[in-house]
Amino acid sequence: MCTEPLPPVRTAVIGMGNMGTQYAGKLLAGQVPGMALAAVTRVNPARLAEHGVTLPPALPVYRTADDLFAAVDSGALKLDAVLVVTPQNLHEAHAMAAMRRGLCVLCDKPAGIESAQARRMEQARPQGLVCGYMFQLRAYPVYRRLHALIHSRELGALKRLHWTVTDWYRTDHYYQRTPWRGRWDLDGGGVLLNQCPHNLDMLQWLCGMPRRVRAFCYNGKYHPIEVEDEATVFLEWEGGATGVFVTSTCEAPGVNRLEITLENGLIVCEAGSVRIARLDRPEREVRALPGTGFEHPNAAWQTLPWDSGPDPYAAALRNFAEAVRRRDPDLPLAPWAEGRKSLLLTNAAYLSSWRGETVAIPAPGAADEAAFEQAFARAWRAQCRAAGHEV
Repeated sequence: MCTEPLPPVRTAVIGMGNMGTQYAGKLLAGQVPGMALAAVTRVNPARLAEHGVTLPPALPVYRTADDLFAAVDSGALKLDAVLVVTPQNLHEAHAMAAMRRGLCVLCDKPAGIESAQARRMEQARPQGLVCGYMFQLRAYPVYRRLHALIHSRELGALKRLHWTVTDWYRTDHYYQRTPWRGRWDLDGGGVLLNQCPHNLDMLQWLCGMPRRVRAFCYNGKYHPIEVEDEATVFLEWEGGATGVFVTSTCEAPGVNRLEITLENGLIVCEAGSVRIARLDRPEREVRALPGTGFEHPNAAWQTLPWDSGPDPYAAALRNFAEAVRRRDPDLPLAPWAEGRKSLLLTNAAYLSSWRGETVAIPAPGAADEAAFEQAFARAWRAQCRAAGHEV
């Protein structure tokens, strides 16, 4: 039996800054079979030139997202999906507008500034509509392999995590060239909210959500900005596992080293390789043995090459296109419910630093989530006002 091929997903890119221009370029270059660029907004000629992207003369270009949605309402523009790549303080409004029109949404990270924004977006999603986030690290084959290994419990439960990710180096010009960066009211935060959502999403995807944090965030320590450019976050999981997450935008050459200690093994990711140690005996058993006190388990090491795949961004876009064509809301690498988790972690870290105390992270949907959202909203608005912004 012959079946007609599925039509391409007609997609608009809302926000043609750095990442939006790159996504549009991938669609125009045919790197995402099954997805066609149908329109763009907020075009930045400098970004087009920087990334070598030439828009087809017939491509509809709209000044604002509102103009684009008005064209959809009038029937002048036919769309199936949008990629939301605007500043994070606009993500909720643009995603909500798309969902009201039955358009599928792939939103760039983070979902917003406040976890409440991600929750509202999640709750507003019409049943069956495909929506997801651009957490492209989930497309890395090596991370998918580690996810399967950790969740199989082959090496036991989590004992400790230590992630130093200080290779997010940025110059002062990075903040000066884009006026919304480095401001509490527009950017919403600094390195934790802007650079690290990918790392924090990966942290919770691999190891589960921590339940408590104590954070130390340093605002404008190295750059002339309002928000933090260095942070150290202490983590604690419900089962007693602990962790430390360290990040900065002003260390050179910087480090990206992830250690995950499990009951019966160790995972170390650094410098283009992944090393996995498997103990020959359960550590708990060796600990209880009589002897000299210096016995220890032996470990067999396995080294894996760092495999990010051919292009994780294109892989994430292809995954989203396939989900839309199949009408499968559970297929995206990071479905709509996932955006809330990394924001809960970031918001809790900020709240902890501002208060100078340990803060509990509510589970999504828990009774204490509303109180947490309100506490963060008050504290974040206080930061904005202290910097001279009206919110």
